Amino acid sequence: MTINTNHSSVVVPVDSRPMLWQNWMALRNGDRSLVEEILAPTVLAHLPVPGGSPERVRGRQALVAWVSGRHAGCPDARLAVEVGPIIGPDLIAGRWQLVRAGDDPETLCPHRIIVACSGVDILRVDGDRIVEYWSHDDSVRLDHCLTYSAA
Repeated sequence: MTINTNHSSVVVPVDSRPMLWQNWMALRNGDRSLVEEILAPTVLAHLPVPGGSPERVRGRQALVAWVSGRHAGCPDARLAVEVGPIIGPDLIAGRWQLVRAGDDPETLCPHRIIVACSGVDILRVDGDRIVEYWSHDDSVRLDHCLTYSAA
């Protein structure tokens, strides 16, 4: 039983957007347990493409496949939030940095060298679900630079 000590009948709604951001970051770090709760079935993602216009990915399964693919490439790396979430009426944004889980550089992406990678995720929400996602990260520029330096 809850006792209302201020004797007010006003019910204050709970803002679910901070938790939605936390769950989104958990998904970006490989946790797919809440996919159906946080992503609308028709979610649209605008993803970075080296040297071109953003790729559009439509639908929950396609976005989860992209997130899973990015995570599988560096399973010991995690996105750590640097700024945010910044919350607007229907937008949530935050800046993250890719960090490694352990101290041994050989355990982080042994097949690639990661200098540093940061990015920004912007989510458009409708109710309690993400309906649109924009991604920007400097790995696109890094991949582009590595391509030139390898030539």
